[in-house]
Amino acid sequence: MPVIVVEPWADARWDAYVASHPRATVYHTSVWIRLVCEIGRYPSICLLSERDGRVTGALPLVAVDSRLTGRRISTLPFSDTCFALADDTETAAALLEEARAIRSRRGVSFYEMRGAPVLRDGSNVEPEGFTRSTHFANYLLPLQSDEDALLRTFGKKSVRYMISKGDRGSLEFRRGGARDVDAFYRLYVLTRRRHGVPPQAKQLFTTMLERMTEAPRASLYIAEHEGVPVAAIVTASFNGTTYLKYEVSDERARDLAPIHALVWRTIQDAIRSGDREYDFGRTAADNPGLNEFKQRWGTMRVELPYYFEPPREGVSVVRSDSLKYRLFTSAFRRMPESWSIRIGRRIFRHFG
Repeated sequence: MPVIVVEPWADARWDAYVASHPRATVYHTSVWIRLVCEIGRYPSICLLSERDGRVTGALPLVAVDSRLTGRRISTLPFSDTCFALADDTETAAALLEEARAIRSRRGVSFYEMRGAPVLRDGSNVEPEGFTRSTHFANYLLPLQSDEDALLRTFGKKSVRYMISKGDRGSLEFRRGGARDVDAFYRLYVLTRRRHGVPPQAKQLFTTMLERMTEAPRASLYIAEHEGVPVAAIVTASFNGTTYLKYEVSDERARDLAPIHALVWRTIQDAIRSGDREYDFGRTAADNPGLNEFKQRWGTMRVELPYYFEPPREGVSVVRSDSLKYRLFTSAFRRMPESWSIRIGRRIFRHFG
């Protein structure tokens, strides 16, 4: 079975196949893959499989050549999940075999795959010869057209009360655009610093909002208090799913409950757009606070396995109780804001 390397944004067959596959995610689209390659400066080595002149599978794949974290191939940096899409098990096997061959030819340390290959009938193909890490999970909220009925499935005190508190207060909510990226980025840097994590480059968010305008579509929501942005959310929507990509806030406005009210507005918009589910995004197993926050929205927890070959966990799986992680986050919490922005811009591509 022929398997070829393509640039998804230069080959119309890529998006046509992704649009036809029922399990395709926003991370499979050519606009997202191109954004990842440009922001991270990663060479694209994405794979298409063919049979009798017809595309039967697609595997997003990039090369990460880093002196800091090593050389590897990955599906896909900056993406919560990104697996092979295939019509059948034969196609899935051919895509993985070619990815292994690329790893061998390039002489890189390992191959990281974020999720098992998925067939057109919705079934997963468990890959052989990989380490399977279950450090991450997704929280998915099935949507229904009756907004009031959905609201009643949320935690009464932990979510519904907070939504009403945000609505009753002095907050104003609006949709933003590329012109509002500076306001979003200020809150983003504050939030990342609070967690001790370097910020990604502002270009990532500007590019998302400029390019992701249809399918997929990126949206920016802003909550303001007395004309000052105090919280913001960036979502992405594709194939019946809205993804909560980034939520940021000013801790000084916490008592105003802007995040809960803002999340609810993004859920309402997803319902009105006809989406089937709302994806709260990747969550590490050792982050109990974030896991609990997402559970309170009436979500379903879905395991998000990562696979590594040769068998070992890669750099994307970070344990919060490790000494390196504690030292790293402690340093960034104390670092001047301007330094963290410059350093984040330089090093984030190495971690992906």
